[in-house]
Amino acid sequence: MPPNPRPRPVRRLLAAALLATALLPAAPAAAAEHLRTVYGRPVPFGDGAAHTYARLRGDEPVEIGVALTRGSLTDLPTEPADGRHCYDRDGDGTVDPMHECAGGHEYALALPRALHGLPGMPLDFALLDWDPAGHGPPKVYDRPHLDVHFYLQSDAERQAIRPGPCGILIDCTDYATATRPLPPEYLPADYTDKGLAQVAMGNHLTDLTGEEWHGGGFTRTFVYGTYDARITFLEPMVTLAALQAAEGADPADACRPVKQPQAWQVPGWYPRAYCVRHSAESGEYTVSLEDFARHA
Repeated sequence: MPPNPRPRPVRRLLAAALLATALLPAAPAAAAEHLRTVYGRPVPFGDGAAHTYARLRGDEPVEIGVALTRGSLTDLPTEPADGRHCYDRDGDGTVDPMHECAGGHEYALALPRALHGLPGMPLDFALLDWDPAGHGPPKVYDRPHLDVHFYLQSDAERQAIRPGPCGILIDCTDYATATRPLPPEYLPADYTDKGLAQVAMGNHLTDLTGEEWHGGGFTRTFVYGTYDARITFLEPMVTLAALQAAEGADPADACRPVKQPQAWQVPGWYPRAYCVRHSAESGEYTVSLEDFARHA
């Protein structure tokens, strides 16, 4: 198995915790009195930290995201996975970290406490995955990238999805549960099931109109996660190169639409856009869900 990530100096962790209170750019002056920003607890990531945040206007979410502090994209782990989710698929008594471990390097992130009391908020926690070599399918998502999951189920439910020989190292019974089809009214247009069900995660529905499926090369995309015929997570996927390119990108190109189903199984607030940004002021990179609408 790959070695455990080496510990970061204590002063870095303290600095990250202090930064978490003032990392995001200020809201426009005209709206400042109506907006408040709340933060989740930071965790070490690269030479910086990762944390969740949310911007709220009263009881309405404006932006919910994951922020990576200055230095986060340097000194990242290079091993293919952190060894948490492995299965000896060939039965030879050893685990090959390249082919018999999944999930890359995962970081569970608590959402800001204020979100848990927000009326109509379906999100429970966030899961950040760093994939230094990418993952399958081959020649589609095999570039270094970040998977930013916003889960509608609890972390305990997510981790109860067992390892095994089916799909992406998932227990075969859990694979069958994960790939149960969504009722048509809950399936967004152009999304399909390619059997990408994974241990400790669930199934992944992909947008077949995405550039990565038509020879354009993967830079960023949006994935719907499912388990037992329910949507269980919302996932922007962003390559390391695309995240770094946000530093000099046109702000008008930061956001892309999230294709919507005809209806949502769980009432509440859901995003109609996801965005990738860099703040010159704080040095942070953010991946966020935005343009929320409330569904009955």
